[in-house]
Amino acid sequence: MKILILGANGHIGNYLSSYLKAEHEIIPLSKGDLDIREKDSVINIIKSFSPDIVVQAAGISNIDYCEDHETESYSVNTLGTLNVAYACNSLDIPMVYISSGYVYGDSKETPYFETDKCNPINVYGKSKLAGEKLIRTICKKYFIIRTSWCFGGTKCYIKKILDNINSPVFLTSDSIVNPTYIEDLARCISQIIHSDFYGVYNCVNTGYVSKRDVVQFIFEYLRSKKDVYSIPCDFTASLAPRPNFSAMDTKLIYNCFGVIMPTWQDSLTKYLDSIIVFKNYN
Repeated sequence: MKILILGANGHIGNYLSSYLKAEHEIIPLSKGDLDIREKDSVINIIKSFSPDIVVQAAGISNIDYCEDHETESYSVNTLGTLNVAYACNSLDIPMVYISSGYVYGDSKETPYFETDKCNPINVYGKSKLAGEKLIRTICKKYFIIRTSWCFGGTKCYIKKILDNINSPVFLTSDSIVNPTYIEDLARCISQIIHSDFYGVYNCVNTGYVSKRDVVQFIFEYLRSKKDVYSIPCDFTASLAPRPNFSAMDTKLIYNCFGVIMPTWQDSLTKYLDSIIVFKNYN
């Protein structure tokens, strides 16, 4: 299968390019190769490569940056995605859109289902949801993948923590999330693209936890006696609001594709074992 991946220099796009190339012909395009805000360029480039499927992983994912740059966020995350959706539909090419659990908002205290009403509370979530709605309006063949707090790959928050293992850790959020191993996300995407069960799917590791407890789990696994400190909310007024609870349910992706997502603990342990030498962090 020939797969065109947009946003190939980004965290998820880069990993997908490496993961999928073992079995597919990959066409990785970065922002320097294609600005998705330019409609004609998007159509011409997708048409010229004639891929079997397009993965739209391009966009602005820095939540606080989006909050301070609303126009740019909508221009890239929403209108850019519209251009990709228009091109894919015109050429009858299935599309995979990497979305976020932040589209749901902050209205529940139990995991969100794909059918739950979405009411995002920050610009990032709103711009991603707007992109989703345009895809669902325009396209007949699409997979919208809602994921959350991905770790793994060349750069991620876990590596940042390990790189600063001797420094105090301060977190500005104690919100509940599904930490998601990017390898599990890629494995799931590699499976669903062979089907025509188009739709919206949550794709996260099983189980949910506070961000603070994820970091504490890492230290305990490393046998490092460190504490994680929470910063009071009034110190973070300049940051974008985060939902208190944004965990997602993954029954649908199992029922449709038979994909079993590992627990976040198992996947985080697997990832830690792949990148660390214990003696360096004791």
